[in-house]
Amino acid sequence: MLNHWQEISVSHGDLQLAVRIHGDFAAPPLIALHGWQDNSATFELLASLLPDARIIAVDLPGHGLSSSRHREGHYYIWTYVADVLAVADGLNLRSFTLLGHSMGGAIASLFAALYPERVKNLILLDAVGPLTTQPEDAPAQMLKSIRQHQSLRPDNRHHYPDFMSAVKARADKGLSLQAATILGKRGILRDEKGYHWNLDPRLSRANLLSLTEEQAEVFIRKITCATLLIIANDYWLDKKERLVSRRSFFQNLDTHVLNGNHHQHLDGHVEAVADLIKAFLAL
Repeated sequence: MLNHWQEISVSHGDLQLAVRIHGDFAAPPLIALHGWQDNSATFELLASLLPDARIIAVDLPGHGLSSSRHREGHYYIWTYVADVLAVADGLNLRSFTLLGHSMGGAIASLFAALYPERVKNLILLDAVGPLTTQPEDAPAQMLKSIRQHQSLRPDNRHHYPDFMSAVKARADKGLSLQAATILGKRGILRDEKGYHWNLDPRLSRANLLSLTEEQAEVFIRKITCATLLIIANDYWLDKKERLVSRRSFFQNLDTHVLNGNHHQHLDGHVEAVADLIKAFLAL
């Protein structure tokens, strides 16, 4: 593991965004965005293999050590763009590489499309833009979201008798015990009821609306920077049609396929992912 890192907090409205900075603090910056219901520790092993980079790993709102959105706030994919901007501006970063895994990659794609002058390079791990909804499915999604909101309790957290029970519950969803433990050290808290993952329960609620596929295409086509896409073959087996279609929207895309799972940067081909990033960024 790295022996030098810094933990900071960035204020953004009524939010406090927890950020861990790894590596060479004098190196060009790389902002890293984790996936849905993960936290910034997902990049811990990868950062240890990239000592010549300055990796700024963010806990997105509602995840890890960052605060949750206000009572009437939402977790639309586009709401995270302002959070990333707040981190970049808070650290006085005018230009940087942006890396995102899964949901983090979707956020990174939107950010790169909206602020092309800020993003020097884009690295996507198992992500080719945001999830979308067909227009005809929007009413059903909105109704589902409203019903979930009506029944959701803000304190609805599953508690476990000890730390490792909480870790095992996460591992049972498709991670090794080691990887789940790494996430748990940052994401599991203890209260009077026991141990729980510090995730805003609203993250499990369907969004009122999502982008359409046509809208996603417009965003992706506006990404002008060099982009590295690393995908796990196992994860994309049933998504190849969308993958092939969206890859054609990028202006400058370098794609690599690894035989691994969705968390290959944390749980699997970590060294291969690091080597691809080193070559892409010429580290």
